[in-house]
Amino acid sequence: MALRSLTFATALGRMRLAWTAEGICALRFVERLDREEAPRAPAWVMEAVRRLMAHLAGQAQDLRDIPLDLADLTTFQRQVAGVLRATAPGQTISYGEVALLVGRPGAARAVGQAVKANPILILVPCHRVVAADGPGGWSAFGTPERKAQLLAIETVTDG
Repeated sequence: MALRSLTFATALGRMRLAWTAEGICALRFVERLDREEAPRAPAWVMEAVRRLMAHLAGQAQDLRDIPLDLADLTTFQRQVAGVLRATAPGQTISYGEVALLVGRPGAARAVGQAVKANPILILVPCHRVVAADGPGGWSAFGTPERKAQLLAIETVTDG
């Protein structure tokens, strides 16, 4: 399975996206671009990039239909990713609620670890997971302010 990637600039920072024939397998904020790339990416990847750029520029998109390749995730991580992908833009869900939905009541900490290991930011919307008493932290590149920015794009203001 060939892995290809490209790096692109968005309104919230630079991102690196990787894909296989099955779908996107990684999406991360990166600190810098070593060089601008003009990749030969399939049309579906370039459409995903266009929609991500629009989303991060404040034009909220429902990105749940973009194909993903979750083969490198554990079964539990795939279950958590499935719950997060089913959480609509503008909605949030608590770690405990995710644990219940994957059939592991009381496994909120394990959900937190799965969220922390999420390799596909925004498309597996870990920013929508909140603590029972508020927004909670941010484990990806950036800060809790980045989480607030992503939620604000989706019109979630109270976490």
